[in-house]
Amino acid sequence: MSFIRFNKLVKEYNGIPAVKEIDLEIKKGEFVTFLGPSGCGKTTTLRCLSGLETPENGEIWVGDKCLFSKKESINLPAGNRGLGLVFQNYALWPHMTVEQNIAFGLRKMKVSDAVKKEKILNVLNAMDLQKYSSRYPHELSGGQQQRVALARMVVNEPGILLFDEPLSNLDAKLRMKLRSELKRLHRTLGATSIYVTHDQIEALALSDKIVVMKEGTIQQIGTPYEVYHEPVNIFVADFMGNPETNLLKGKIRSADRIKSFVFDDDPDSIVDLAGSVEGIAEGNEITVNARPEDIIINKPDGRGSFFVYTIQPMGSEMMIHLKSEKGGVDIIAKGPEDEYLAIRPEQKVSLTFKRGNIFDRLTGELKCSFKG
Repeated sequence: MSFIRFNKLVKEYNGIPAVKEIDLEIKKGEFVTFLGPSGCGKTTTLRCLSGLETPENGEIWVGDKCLFSKKESINLPAGNRGLGLVFQNYALWPHMTVEQNIAFGLRKMKVSDAVKKEKILNVLNAMDLQKYSSRYPHELSGGQQQRVALARMVVNEPGILLFDEPLSNLDAKLRMKLRSELKRLHRTLGATSIYVTHDQIEALALSDKIVVMKEGTIQQIGTPYEVYHEPVNIFVADFMGNPETNLLKGKIRSADRIKSFVFDDDPDSIVDLAGSVEGIAEGNEITVNARPEDIIINKPDGRGSFFVYTIQPMGSEMMIHLKSEKGGVDIIAKGPEDEYLAIRPEQKVSLTFKRGNIFDRLTGELKCSFKG
């Protein structure tokens, strides 16, 4: 049962479409992330929902309440939509203390001063801000300021939480900590959350559902597992993942029931594909998506058609950059450090793709997936 609905939503700037007839349904209690590169329409869609932007066409519904309808001339003011919104730049009042900033979020609630005081105290404790209650924003770190912005939003206990890249200004360590807090906050409040980011790792870590966007359109809607392991097209496959995935052009070859992949840029280099590959005829021009962690570097025996170009230790993992013998193909593999300790630069190796996706070369659409 959908809770938030976008029907044929259109938003333009100076006649140029930023959101192109989006249809989307979000269930109550879900954590949904709008993910995509800059300019794809994710923030614009969020701002249309919040009432900060007025669409050119379409409808927006929350439950049985229409927030916007071009046809019915409905456009509910932002302050009457019952949504909580946190921005990238915190938007705190500089002349107010932490406690006063949080209290500002309660200004429209018709409750007693005692109830307001209790709510503020509860949210200060929940966000670990008790000892900072009398400080001003300029006396706080970036992470502390962001927690104040979150506290100001949740003190009203809104049913819908909107996040516009709230962690992008923070360092990596703090982002990881606040991701955990956001996920816990979502679960504790039982709210429906919509989160905007261009960070794939953030989307994978937080979401129940990810909406991948490109140039104002929705490319794929799915769970983190689906958009990562079962991308519907080359754009989604390429956008998801860190480090970047391997997108390789070539053809399928069958021999003794083993499916192999022959590269366009180096036909003498061949990689075995693990698992079943269905519906792909030999000679069809395809693109294979093989993520670095899904590439097996077989034991060096001097017979492979690739050589180890560079090795990058990364703590518990190692990144291996490989090249075909004739130099036409570059591949990045990633794996546990203890599995790759014996690998040395310049060694000849053979490769197996244990998992991946096959896309039609012309359309870029998914043909099939394989897994060993």
